[in-house]
Amino acid sequence: MQSHQGDKPTVLLVHGMWSNQDTLKEVQDTFIDQGYPTEALQLPYHCSKEEHTPESQASLAKMRLQNYVGHVIERVKQQSTPPILVGHSMGGLLVQLVAAQVPCQRLILLSSAAPAGINGLSISAIRTLGSNLLRFPLWKKITEVKLENVRYGLANSQSSELQQEIAKNCTYESGMATLQISMGLMLRSYSAAHVNAEKIKCPVLIIGGTADRITSIGVQRNIAKRFGAQCKLVEITDCCHWTVSGKYFPQIQSKIVDWLTT
Repeated sequence: MQSHQGDKPTVLLVHGMWSNQDTLKEVQDTFIDQGYPTEALQLPYHCSKEEHTPESQASLAKMRLQNYVGHVIERVKQQSTPPILVGHSMGGLLVQLVAAQVPCQRLILLSSAAPAGINGLSISAIRTLGSNLLRFPLWKKITEVKLENVRYGLANSQSSELQQEIAKNCTYESGMATLQISMGLMLRSYSAAHVNAEKIKCPVLIIGGTADRITSIGVQRNIAKRFGAQCKLVEITDCCHWTVSGKYFPQIQSKIVDWLTT
């Protein structure tokens, strides 16, 4: 937990697939600089590849979206006042699921994964997931991304150096969670990825890149439609899925800071 000024609410940050809390360092620093107490959460069994064991990989393979949501809700309930929730990619979906169950002061979605009922399975998204979709049975496996996946779909408009750094730091992900998100369009309200947007009462900021190949700007626009007037959508021209650092982050940082003061 980082120090803070005054009575500002705690900011809880939730990372995406194949990531951990270190992914959100620059986002966390943004809030620290603004005087917010912050905590970057690490979802269960999202340690680095080097720290993983066969046992921890087996435990990760069993993780469902419900497990991740429960983990975040537990931390939210430990706060003295409703926090600000920030989520990237799968984390963006998770914080929506959380905010539909417990009060939050604000919600910030960075390149959010598609909630159930919104089509997130574009050709480019399928290509980014690559051979992971061929792992059978996917719901009992772990998934991972390699440099080619990062270059094509996760950080396609970032520098080669950042692409290599992202690939180096990526960890494993639950195949079950991957499948649950992928099946959201078909299962709709029966899906674990179903978000009851009507239960989310706080202001929502959505930031997406127009060059995002895995959670497209069309997905972000459709999420924004669900929230209506309580939501602000910011589109970053030519930015890819990687909205948590890199050459477009100064724009994203500025939009976040401006929105926090409104």
